[in-house]
Amino acid sequence: MRLTSLAPNQPAYVDSVDWTAMSELDGKRLRELGLCEGASIELLHRAGFTGRGAHACRVGRMIVGMRAAHADAIHVRTGPVGLAASGDGEEAA
Repeated sequence: MRLTSLAPNQPAYVDSVDWTAMSELDGKRLRELGLCEGASIELLHRAGFTGRGAHACRVGRMIVGMRAAHADAIHVRTGPVGLAASGDGEEAA
C-alpha cells in the first residue's frame, strides 16, 4: 500500500520508494532524513481537506514533512518488521 493510503498513527515499514517520482534533490533530502527501505514510518497528519497537502510522518525517531506526491511514491507494509530491517532505518546485523 502507498503511504498516502495508510491510516494515521498506524506503524508501518517502508517496502520500497519510487525515487524516479521525485527530483534528485528531493530524493537525496529524504534519504538523508532516514527514508529508506526497511525504515519504520508512521503517518501523523495530512494537511488540507482532500489530504493532498503536506504529510507529516515519523521516520524512525524523526518527524519529517513531505509533499503528497512524495508520500505517494512510498510503498509501505504493516505488521512485524522483516529480517533485514531493525525498525530505525538501519539494517539488522
